[in-house]
Amino acid sequence: MTDVSNVESPENFQDDKSDGEQQFVSFLVNEERFTFPMHSVGEIIRVPTVVSVPLGPAQMIGLANLRGNVLPVYDLSMILLGVSSQITDVTRVVVVESELGSVGFMVDRVLKVFGVPNDTVIDKKSMTESIAYEYMQGIIKQDDQPVEQILDVSSLARAQAVTKQDGNTMQLSGMHHIDSDDEIVESDDHSLQQLVCFSLEDQEFAFHLQDVEEIVRVPNEISQLPESAPSVLGLVNLRGRIIPIVDLANCIGMVHTEINEASRIVIAQNSEFGSVGFVVAKVSNVVSISESELEAVPSVCNDGAESGILESVYRSDGGKRLVSIINLTNVYSRALMTALSSLDEDIKQESQMSENNDAAINEDDCEQYVIFWINGQEYGVSIDDTQEITRVPEKLESIPSTPDYLKGIVNLRGTVLPVIDLRSRLGIPSSESSERQRIVVLTKDKQRTGFIVDGVAEVKTVVKQTIETAPSLSEMQSEFLSRLIKLNDEKRIIQIIEPNVLLNDNAVAQAQTQC
Repeated sequence: MTDVSNVESPENFQDDKSDGEQQFVSFLVNEERFTFPMHSVGEIIRVPTVVSVPLGPAQMIGLANLRGNVLPVYDLSMILLGVSSQITDVTRVVVVESELGSVGFMVDRVLKVFGVPNDTVIDKKSMTESIAYEYMQGIIKQDDQPVEQILDVSSLARAQAVTKQDGNTMQLSGMHHIDSDDEIVESDDHSLQQLVCFSLEDQEFAFHLQDVEEIVRVPNEISQLPESAPSVLGLVNLRGRIIPIVDLANCIGMVHTEINEASRIVIAQNSEFGSVGFVVAKVSNVVSISESELEAVPSVCNDGAESGILESVYRSDGGKRLVSIINLTNVYSRALMTALSSLDEDIKQESQMSENNDAAINEDDCEQYVIFWINGQEYGVSIDDTQEITRVPEKLESIPSTPDYLKGIVNLRGTVLPVIDLRSRLGIPSSESSERQRIVVLTKDKQRTGFIVDGVAEVKTVVKQTIETAPSLSEMQSEFLSRLIKLNDEKRIIQIIEPNVLLNDNAVAQAQTQC
């Protein structure tokens, strides 16, 4: 996520010792001069785009994607002086190498790369003056030159590591993730219907979740096809698969969907045509409802050329919202049969080109995550742990003598469950309620808990190779956010929330007893 085109590599980043001389990188922190030994410095970069980390220490700025590697970045002024730095045009991040891996330290200004005679370098053991900073390795004293304070890179890096209560050091990078032994318990209620709800022209529709493979953003480029049906927008390459993209609104006789930031592609599976992507205006939520809540479509809707497009309807929010469930089989047979059949040759050609460029990815090598927003940052939770996604009700019934992050309980179609403000749980200030907020319902041992998030972005399939251990920045953070998804091509870092840790909460357990 960093703009590596602005990387500034000091000349001759080699061993800092030559005959009778040592090399250093000099910089300013709050008007004081410090240096790192040259052999510890990997590169100097402009301040990158970073992903902030909840529950991290105060000196932690965030995580950056530096040419495919996750780089923790710290404010050196906060570490040394307890004062936050102000980022300016000359602010830089010095990337150092330690036994814990690469670490970035933000400094106010890089001054120079220079060499000094060995006899001007005074080790702290030889110093008679008191040492001003805990991480000082020594000083550089030259005639007619200001004193340069040498920082101990190893001590600085180790100080940012986390120590568990059992005494084991949790390193900044390369930690092993211990998978939970808990088994996922399947719901015993087979009468529930799970639906993916979305909007077209401000009207609400839904697909059955079992027909949906994934939900993705609309890519910047869709390969348009000459002489194709108006509803067929073109083809996209999704991880080696060539998928036709269809404007669902146009397909079922509505006005063409204007694509914007809220638009999504819902990819559905069909036995004859394979995967097909349907563009919708906005995906709102995923719900679980009983079959008894479904109502038959009025007969007038099954007359004419578009007969059978709607399968059933259900009323939500006490009848305020009417959601129409689309019969995908009939959409294919009545509206898309001719259009998609004519694409066979185009798909074959695109697939052949894709195979020449990318190796096919096996489904066993992928995992699916629900991606949502908290305070402008992206987080994910495994779709296997997600029961449903629903709107935040106007009122939650509060529970006395519980933490501030436990906002109350809600009756979700006959099931009462506790609701947690995920912002507060992650140590982030709460925000005002908005239409985009959703409750993501997670399950553990048949117990369901809702978590309020700022908004749901997508359901994303990711290759397992893009999932790696997150740097450990605090004990609590390393438990809640021990892994991350690193998408180099999209310049995104998505932090994975561990539901077992979230749900293993005494306050939640207490609230469950009152539900």
